[in-house]
Amino acid sequence: MSQPVSVFVVFCCLHISLVSMTVSALPHAPRHIPPVNPDDPARLPKGITKRVLVAGGGLAGLSAALELAERGYKVTIRESSDRIGGKLFSRPVLKLNRTFSVEHGFHAWFNNYHNFKDIRQRLDIDSNFKPWGAVDYIFKNYKPERLYSKGPYPLNLLGIIYRSPNMNLTDPLKSLQGIPDMLWFDYNTVYDKYDEMTFREWATFRNIDKTFYDIIMQPSLSVTLNERETISAAEMLMYMQMYFLSDAKANHREVTTKNYHQAVIKPWLKKLRSYGVKIQKSTPIKSFTFNVTTGLITGDSRHGKDQFDYVVMATDLIGVHNIFKATLQRYKSHSLVSEKLRKMVDKISGLRLAPPYKVLRVWFDKQIEGASMILQTPDYTPVNLIAQYHLLEDEFAQWAEDTGGSVMEFHLYTWKYGDVPDDEVWDVIVPTVKQIYPEIFDRNFTILAYHVNSFQNFPSFEKGSHKYRPTSALLLSVA
Repeated sequence: MSQPVSVFVVFCCLHISLVSMTVSALPHAPRHIPPVNPDDPARLPKGITKRVLVAGGGLAGLSAALELAERGYKVTIRESSDRIGGKLFSRPVLKLNRTFSVEHGFHAWFNNYHNFKDIRQRLDIDSNFKPWGAVDYIFKNYKPERLYSKGPYPLNLLGIIYRSPNMNLTDPLKSLQGIPDMLWFDYNTVYDKYDEMTFREWATFRNIDKTFYDIIMQPSLSVTLNERETISAAEMLMYMQMYFLSDAKANHREVTTKNYHQAVIKPWLKKLRSYGVKIQKSTPIKSFTFNVTTGLITGDSRHGKDQFDYVVMATDLIGVHNIFKATLQRYKSHSLVSEKLRKMVDKISGLRLAPPYKVLRVWFDKQIEGASMILQTPDYTPVNLIAQYHLLEDEFAQWAEDTGGSVMEFHLYTWKYGDVPDDEVWDVIVPTVKQIYPEIFDRNFTILAYHVNSFQNFPSFEKGSHKYRPTSALLLSVA
């Protein structure tokens, strides 16, 4: 059978299979969740003042503050660190006799981040983003892949497989048992069915084709910052929806042309301040005090005893644990409050952190010709992703143009090498980098400077963890 004919036959088989799906299996436009109280005014009525404390100045806290401030609430943000932005923070660092802004680490902005796209429009910052086209991967046992989604659903998915140097159009047919879980995804049931199973266990259970798993699914595992051997199948199936299946453009992504402070955080803070939002940095909240008579809440911090009508918890997992445990200790002799707080503390006590990770940014004296802007390396632990910052952000592009050098960022997830001093991190990853970019060593690149960020602040999504996550039902039960 000739190649065109075989392709046509396989396409027809897949087309028949896809057409037979129910309408619910096809991508839909974003669904707008109606308000619980649709008759409530969009803004607080004149003469009514409500004060809200937002604990945490990352994306979640800034989003809540913007929404509430636009609706007329008096908002105060308290952030424990000296930088606003959470995992989008930028910090000035002095390298090579000039100051650069170095972020927490590279982020991609996906088409399905609908809430953030709305915020971008409200902040008028769309011009600070540019498309990131194809996604480049290298593997140890497969040819390099360049993945991109083009055309209407499901032709966009077929195109990814057709263009692959490693997969055949028959590979998805070998994985038919997994299609119902992916195409008929139901958030309300998937965690009941698969949260106690790892993604690898799910793939075995559903007889997912090995090549299809390695090329399409494994790369997503490697950038979750979680242990790929333990991450929940339910969580990964949800990611597959978000980044691949829920929309023909789901895998379309963008990058910023400036550092995150200039591109996102600075205009966001400007907008918040225009609404009178108070932004207090280096102000960790130690615990909450509840006035059972007035219903007001105090966030105990160095800013005294200001009282609020509501609190939005938007801290990282460490902050959530510490604040609620300290609050429970404060009320251990108050039976009613203690009982309600204990429900919350017991619920979240099973939530753990993912392994530590590092982000290493290196200034070199030379450039790799034809290097991908972003290269994902799922088989090359501890290196999971390499970003060429002189191809991303303006300030690094200008430095590279002036010097002929390059700025590369290495993402090192699930770090297992212990407490390595910053000046020895490069030595640890050199053997792996040689496999990925041998030209760095063949052409004797010189390291001019580098900067290391080390963290352990990302939540674990290991199997069985979903039952510990607080929900609106739990919050209502302890209110």
